[in-house]
Amino acid sequence: MELAFVNSYHSRSLIIDHLEQQRSSPDSIHTYIYCDYNQRKEQTAAALLSSLLQQILQRSDNNTLPPEVLLLYKLHKKYGTRPTLTQVADILRNLALTFRTFHVVVDALDECAESEEDALQFVKALSSIGPQIKVLCTSRFSTIFEGYFARSEKLELSAQSEDIRIYLESQIEKRYRLSRHVRTDPSLQDEIINTIIEESQGMFLLAKLHIESLSTKINRKGVRSSLRTLPSTLDATYSDALQRIYSQDPDAVDLAETILFWIICARRALTVVEMQHMYATHQLPQWMALEDDDLPDVDILTSVCSGLILIDGESQTIRPIHYTVLQYFERAHSHKLTDARQNLALVSLAYLTLPNFSAGICPDDTAMAERLEKYPFLDYAAKHWGSEGEHLADNFPSEYFHRLASNPTAVEMTNQAWSLGSARYSNWSQEFPRRVPVLVLTAAFSLPGILRQMVLDGHDIEGKGRDGETALIRAAACGHAVNVRVLLDLGAAVEARDYMDETALQRAARNGEEAVIRVLLAGGADVNTKTSSDWTALMSGVSSGSLETVQMLVEAGANWNAEMVWGDSALSIATRNGPETIATFLADSGAILPRGPAGRRASIAASRRGLQRLVRRLTMDYDEIANRPLERQSSQIMRGLSGFRETSGRQSEPQDDQFSDIMENLRYNVGFLKRYRIIQQVGKGHFATVYACINKVTGVKYAVKVFKARELMGYEALLNEITSMREHQHANILHLVDVFAEYRERTVSLVLELALEGELFNYIVMKQKLTEMETRKLFSQLFSALEYLHDGGWVHRDIKPENLLLADTENLILKLADFGLAKKIGSNQGRGELTTTLCGTPSYVAPEILAETRRRGYGFPVDVWSSGVVLYICLCGFPPFSDELFTEENPLSLAEQIKMGRFDYPSPYWDSVTDLALDLIDSMLVVDMDRRHTVKQCISHPWMLYQNLQILDDGVRSASPDPIPEPSDSI
Repeated sequence: MELAFVNSYHSRSLIIDHLEQQRSSPDSIHTYIYCDYNQRKEQTAAALLSSLLQQILQRSDNNTLPPEVLLLYKLHKKYGTRPTLTQVADILRNLALTFRTFHVVVDALDECAESEEDALQFVKALSSIGPQIKVLCTSRFSTIFEGYFARSEKLELSAQSEDIRIYLESQIEKRYRLSRHVRTDPSLQDEIINTIIEESQGMFLLAKLHIESLSTKINRKGVRSSLRTLPSTLDATYSDALQRIYSQDPDAVDLAETILFWIICARRALTVVEMQHMYATHQLPQWMALEDDDLPDVDILTSVCSGLILIDGESQTIRPIHYTVLQYFERAHSHKLTDARQNLALVSLAYLTLPNFSAGICPDDTAMAERLEKYPFLDYAAKHWGSEGEHLADNFPSEYFHRLASNPTAVEMTNQAWSLGSARYSNWSQEFPRRVPVLVLTAAFSLPGILRQMVLDGHDIEGKGRDGETALIRAAACGHAVNVRVLLDLGAAVEARDYMDETALQRAARNGEEAVIRVLLAGGADVNTKTSSDWTALMSGVSSGSLETVQMLVEAGANWNAEMVWGDSALSIATRNGPETIATFLADSGAILPRGPAGRRASIAASRRGLQRLVRRLTMDYDEIANRPLERQSSQIMRGLSGFRETSGRQSEPQDDQFSDIMENLRYNVGFLKRYRIIQQVGKGHFATVYACINKVTGVKYAVKVFKARELMGYEALLNEITSMREHQHANILHLVDVFAEYRERTVSLVLELALEGELFNYIVMKQKLTEMETRKLFSQLFSALEYLHDGGWVHRDIKPENLLLADTENLILKLADFGLAKKIGSNQGRGELTTTLCGTPSYVAPEILAETRRRGYGFPVDVWSSGVVLYICLCGFPPFSDELFTEENPLSLAEQIKMGRFDYPSPYWDSVTDLALDLIDSMLVVDMDRRHTVKQCISHPWMLYQNLQILDDGVRSASPDPIPEPSDSI
């Protein structure tokens, strides 16, 4: 990252103009941050980075949001939280990679935050985005900034004398009195310019104020006298400007004071037209409607303020000429601010009760847009009529308030305007709760005395609108502890719930309102109350990002391991979205991650945020199995499944008559060695040996799987394999070419198409893990094969890497093999009966297979579970379940892990895997088989649809030809 530091404000407009005039290109972007002294609390590092992100997205030619942005939006919308600094920085870091240059101009860094150290936190966050970012900051002089930017390019700018001279010449010409004085005595112009240049010390601001002070003088002697006493500091200059204001006629003084102090006290910047409506209302007799003729002239409003305010040409907002004006008045004239705040509240209340709004609420967006355009001060008045209450106490204009409270139409109209957001979408004006009582409306502001009197006067303390908010809930949500205390003292129900089933405590916790929480807990609020979705106050506290809030709730007895309906707990929310300090505190308190998808996804999200140390503490230790090759496992029937008691001894060796009886039921050929020649052994299992062979006539290579009777535990597996493979004709199921039986050798040979590249198991071991692209290609074929099997009523029961063969590693053509445990359990419509055999491969077997005999019953979902295990292995190289994960902290055997669905996505092995892949695994490894994804759902999962795969359309099978026709000498 490149940093530049400019000690000037006026330079930024030139810089921005220069950047904007440059020819834009797809690989560069220019972004801007304008800091405002009045917005210091809102200008957090996360908020400012979010502004940069918004600028990037708005300037993109793409009509769709990047996946990571959409995912982050959905995540925080689900939990009602805001993105953290780390999350926004991570997304910016990814998006920045698409640009060659990324310019950021930060104007007025000294107005960014409450302290200069906090402002530098934002700069440090910018520095972390990447090398392509180029940052330019403007600021007034600061020793702290000087130290931080010591190694950056710096340019200290002050107004050059010639620049000030040109400015003053133009101003003298524009000022009526000064221009006449100069025309009479031309030498006066040089006196004015030279004196101001000397006194302004390179500050345009002082030059502007000085020329403003001279423009009021009625003779040349007065001008020269003032030149000799020009103030040399800002405070002195502001004091001088104030004296000029007070030297005007009484009406002008009253107007100037009113306008100036309104601007200083207002909760947000006011526009020119808002100020016109405010002053007109201020002068309007009671009950009179506001008319256009009542609005004062703009020039008159602004001219009386002696240059201390300016109007932004684009937004038409009025603001002090510099933020030091605010500091001066707060310091030197604080006694007048109380009157100004009272006046501001009075005007707001008077505006809300104007006869102009007698029609009540606006019925649609068009009507509301027209109302806001015609009455621009309505937005401010509705949202801030009581905002000055905390400063005014007994001086609040109660008469004007009672005028509003006694007017139901005005109350409903105010409620609608109060509820308006900044976005404009369909029905934006209609999304407000109807019939909200005035007591609830009042509770949004710090007006405890008025609330008390209203209740004593008969207002229903439990009154609520259609959103279910009582006055207590509204006060708690808005953070007014004094209101909450008064309402509780008056008997408000502390456990009242709104339409979202939330209590006052939960609403306060969501906003991190510690003082309110303290009052509510003292008033008997239940810290473990849950909403209909089992959301708790502690979860709300975590979402607020306030460690103090979380600590307070835990100390009050909050259950940190409570889980909501979709499986999240306070700790999983903290590890996924919250500050590390909160997650660490909860872990130190004894909280554990939920044993399900929510906990797993939280751990991987935290790992991606750089919280690996915390994640390792909260998850199982996979390092031992992750750092060695994947181990081969054999399938088993009714024995050897760890942790399960039911076993079966080895069956006796088949007798000759048994062999003959079973062969009699099969269609088979004899004379394998007459037709084929063995090339080499390619594999060996418990019951069979696999060789490569070649057809002596055609020269085509095949695989032959040779079973010897003395090695068989019974013929069921062999019969299953032959029967099922003869029935199945699918591009991704290994094709059975021929069957041979030799009575004398007591062998059965299955001639199969040759998958030249061998088992997926060996491919994974060789590569250690597969990419998501490779895995997606393989699973598009596996799911297609399983869909075909399940639609035909067959369940495979032994999906594992050893039974998945590769015909081609370049195109990753997959073949499903080994149907020894396959069973037909239903019709060709895919609806089957449940089967009960205890069988499978230990690490891949589904939990329902491990159930007790009297409860066991399973079907097609077992293939989805096993496929989920394979998917997990493909993406990381090791299994999710293992006996070697057994520790003192995790005392679970392999079977117990499977039956509980207990596994993790350990860091760093899963840090780079996308959330969509994790979501598919979580949808497949679901203990409840009724909630587990079906194969069809897996096929349509977003991760599978991420690319337009052509694997299945190609119909590639292998180099093997079609089946050889059954010979005439079959028995």
